[in-house]
Amino acid sequence: MIESPWEDNLLERKTESDLKDLLKTLVAFSNSVKPHHIATILIGEKDDGSIQGISNPDEIQKKIRRECEKIYPAIIWRSQVYEKESKSCIRVEIEYDGETPHFAGPAWVRRGSETIMATNELFQRLIDLRSNIVSEICKWLDKDVTVTGERKFPLPTSREFVSPFSGYHRWLNDQTAKIVFVNNFWVTFEKSDQTKLSEPLSELTLSYDNQNDRLKIIVNVLNIDKQP
Repeated sequence: MIESPWEDNLLERKTESDLKDLLKTLVAFSNSVKPHHIATILIGEKDDGSIQGISNPDEIQKKIRRECEKIYPAIIWRSQVYEKESKSCIRVEIEYDGETPHFAGPAWVRRGSETIMATNELFQRLIDLRSNIVSEICKWLDKDVTVTGERKFPLPTSREFVSPFSGYHRWLNDQTAKIVFVNNFWVTFEKSDQTKLSEPLSELTLSYDNQNDRLKIIVNVLNIDKQP
């Protein structure tokens, strides 16, 4: 199974005395947050949700800024003081920025509730996601898109036929499909009948389906075989 660096629900609670690994957590969240999602760190709350609060919000916010400034490439983040049960806490939010992998030493990612060092495969996946076309397709991961085939060659003669394995045949007309995986080499689609089809990234052209307000992917593949 191909690893993905992304996590769906990124939330961690930290007390004021538990900030020694704050930098590692910030890097892991920035490498693991999905497009259009936000990772959140709540400082001043315990793991069970009870409120401990913080003694000096200004000093904690300065520490957050110092740690964020150690990360390269720079991450998209913000912090805000909030009151809960008459105690001051800080919410730190990190957004997906398409500039992974981020570093402050080793590359860290999230796996469930743990921060772990990225494997070589995950590290390469993070690099792949910086490709312009991959980055755009990733915005539509787990969403419906329109997929269609485009002929590269003239219509086949009577002694030629379109292979049933050709990209054009598989996407003969505009079809709705969900993008379930993408890397620097191929994209995997899931059709309405739950069958999965993968197409090489090099044979895809991006457009836009204005009628359905979603991405349109044109598959530029056609195999024409000679009949004996």
